[in-house]
Amino acid sequence: MRQLIRPLILFCAIAGVVGSAALTDAPARQKDDKKDPKKDDKKDTKGAAEVGSIEVFMAKDGWRIRVKNAEGKSVVVGTVGYDKQEDALKTVDFLKATFAKGKVSVEKADKK
Repeated sequence: MRQLIRPLILFCAIAGVVGSAALTDAPARQKDDKKDPKKDDKKDTKGAAEVGSIEVFMAKDGWRIRVKNAEGKSVVVGTVGYDKQEDALKTVDFLKATFAKGKVSVEKADKK
């Protein structure tokens, strides 16, 4: 009888150790920290709602262009006055294309 109980107890002990090791995460397994793509989409739509506007307005020297942010503050004001509104609108189309596909270059300040 003793010969039957010893292997049974040894088997249960080994099964318990193996079973308890399987319950925890393996060290090589890492949690996935990726964000939910639906939440990222919400951020993008919020950013799209905060887009400013381009205004064409009449000034003393002709039609001018002004870019405003979402809060209504001017961030860019054109320095050239156009005689015709159509010319100012052509410049707006040029600006849109440049902002969409243009390359950004940063000029270094001159050291004095």
